[in-house]
Amino acid sequence: KYKLKASTFHSYCPKLKTLVEDSLVPENVNSVYEIVINGLDLDAVKKAMAEGVKAAVKVPGVVQISAGNYGGKLGPYKAHLKEVLKPT
Repeated sequence: KYKLKASTFHSYCPKLKTLVEDSLVPENVNSVYEIVINGLDLDAVKKAMAEGVKAAVKVPGVVQISAGNYGGKLGPYKAHLKEVLKPT
């Protein structure tokens, strides 16, 4: 269905941060994780995202947590991080 099987977003690649002009990796960061969440429905994905973020913020050294939707290129559903983390 999707032509691109895998890729590296060079702007977020720590190994390339000194080699590319458009690096978005801060000086003190040496690792970037991209976690893909699949679920039975959008609600399950949102719950998984919320639990993952709640766990990640407890890890020493975590500098930033963000979420991308790639302009909807990966599917019709979007789970915005601010919405996912709203108290219920």
